[in-house]
Amino acid sequence: MNKYEDEELVHIKNGELEYLQFKALNKYNVKHCITLRHGGVSSGEHESLNFRSRGTDKIENILENLDRIRKELNFSEVYKAKQDHTDNVIEINSNNKAGYIFNAFNEECADGYIVNEKNIATLITTADCNPIIIYDPKNHVIANVHAGWKGVINRIYINAIKKMEVEYNSNSEDLIVCIGPSIRKCCFTSQEEEFKQKFLSVFDYPQDYLEYETNSNTFHIDLIKILKKELKKVRIKEENIHVANICTRCNVEDFFSYRYSCQKGMKDYGTMATIVELL
Repeated sequence: MNKYEDEELVHIKNGELEYLQFKALNKYNVKHCITLRHGGVSSGEHESLNFRSRGTDKIENILENLDRIRKELNFSEVYKAKQDHTDNVIEINSNNKAGYIFNAFNEECADGYIVNEKNIATLITTADCNPIIIYDPKNHVIANVHAGWKGVINRIYINAIKKMEVEYNSNSEDLIVCIGPSIRKCCFTSQEEEFKQKFLSVFDYPQDYLEYETNSNTFHIDLIKILKKELKKVRIKEENIHVANICTRCNVEDFFSYRYSCQKGMKDYGTMATIVELL
C-alpha cells in the first residue's frame, strides 16, 4: 500500500508520477486527481510537478506537467480561470469553455467551477489551501473549489453548493464533499490578533477551531473543523464529508507548501493540481 492510502484515499504511483483519488468519488466513476509534487519537469523551488502559471517557472514546463497528468488519466481539455482567493464560482459548459482553456491563461478571477457536462475537466491549484470537490450523484453535477483561509472565511464552498441547488436542482443532503491535502491545525499558526479577528467576526464558535499554545501568544486555527461545521449547517451529511488526513506543511517532501516556502525565504513556490471531469 502506498504512503497516503487509507480508508479515504487511493495513492497511485506510475513511475515518478504520483496522485491521489478519493474512494468516495471513484465509487461513482468521477474522473479526478490531486497531484503530488513528483513526476514533472520543473526544477528548483518548483520541483517537479508544478502547475503554478503565475510564478517564475517556465510556461513550457507547466504545460508539459499538465500534459503528463492528462495522458495518465486521459483527461479531456482542461479549463481554468485566474485564481485570486475570491468567492467567485463560475459554470463552465460547451457554450463558454473556449474562453477558459488552460493555456489561454484567462484573466477572469474565479476560484470555483461547476460543470454538468461530460468531457470538461476543470483545474484548481493549491499549496496549503483546501482543494474541495463537491459532487451531486443524482444530478451528475460537480464543483471544483479552491478555498484558502480567505475562501473559508468567504464561504466559497457554500456559494458553490447554493449555485448547484439553484441551477441544477441539487439537494445538499445528497452531495458528497471531498477535502484534499492542505495546511492543518498543527501548522496553521499566528500571533496576530487582527488575523484572529477575521475568523471571530465570521465564525462565532472559537472553542471548536481556535487553540493557543501553552504559555504562548501563538494560536492554531483548524480550518477543517470550520469547513465541516459550515457544511453541516447547510445539511451536508457527516458521512458524506471526506477529508484527506494530510497536512501539506508537514509533508513538504511530497506536497508544495506556501508557508514552508515563505519560512525558508524562497522567492517562489509551486502548486499541486486538483482536476475533475464527469464521464
